[in-house]
Amino acid sequence: MKIIGGNWKFNKELRNLKKAEKFIEKLEEKLKDIKNTKVSIFCHFWVLRELSKKAKRVKIGAQDIHWEEDGSFTGAQPSAKDLKKAKIKEVLIGHSETRFYFGVSDEKVALKLKSAFKEKLFPIICIGEDIEEKEKGKTKEVLKKQIEKGIFPALKKDSKFLIAYEPIYAISGFAKLRGKKPKPAKIEDIKLAHNFIKEIFLKKGFKVKVLYGGSSNPENAKELLSQDFIDGLLIGRASWNFNSFFKIIKIANEISKWKS
Repeated sequence: MKIIGGNWKFNKELRNLKKAEKFIEKLEEKLKDIKNTKVSIFCHFWVLRELSKKAKRVKIGAQDIHWEEDGSFTGAQPSAKDLKKAKIKEVLIGHSETRFYFGVSDEKVALKLKSAFKEKLFPIICIGEDIEEKEKGKTKEVLKKQIEKGIFPALKKDSKFLIAYEPIYAISGFAKLRGKKPKPAKIEDIKLAHNFIKEIFLKKGFKVKVLYGGSSNPENAKELLSQDFIDGLLIGRASWNFNSFFKIIKIANEISKWKS
């Protein structure tokens, strides 16, 4: 079964509760015919609680958490316990944009993960290299560091999680905000990264699924999802439009059905 996650980021239309609710209601209706694909939406905390009440088939997740439950942390994200009380079960941790804009280090990722696991949340942990690191041949080095410093310190034998591989240079919206041109990742580069990630975790006794999070859309979804080493997609801007997002879900569902 393929996994499709939609990251609504800071999209102003989808921070409007009525529009966000309409999107989820429509998606719930359409998913009645989707049997072979798991779908999650990661929305802004402004609409998080209300959408969780509307959703049944769709898993509603948070985009980040703070690592502490209480204290002098003005402007902090909701805590893991806050999410648990609101019956939110999934959360993104370590997304490249939180690392770049808000200074989330590997060490902070580990603290957030410990908090998430403590409250029985299911994290999707994002890792990936930038173009300069890739061009210097440091992809494996960067991924290994992010895993060993940001993930392994928080893991226990029964920890359940997903990894999202994000080649930072391929994320179109993020690249433009940084004044750069996005550069699509090649299939062979994605394969190298996904297989390397799986090998590292397997050595620690974890058989992980890895999503691809580098600007997927209806045009490239079939090629990406047809690869056995890609277990699903974490989608940014293409998840902001209902039609484009659902096209990807249908592609995932057909591929999952064909491979099952």
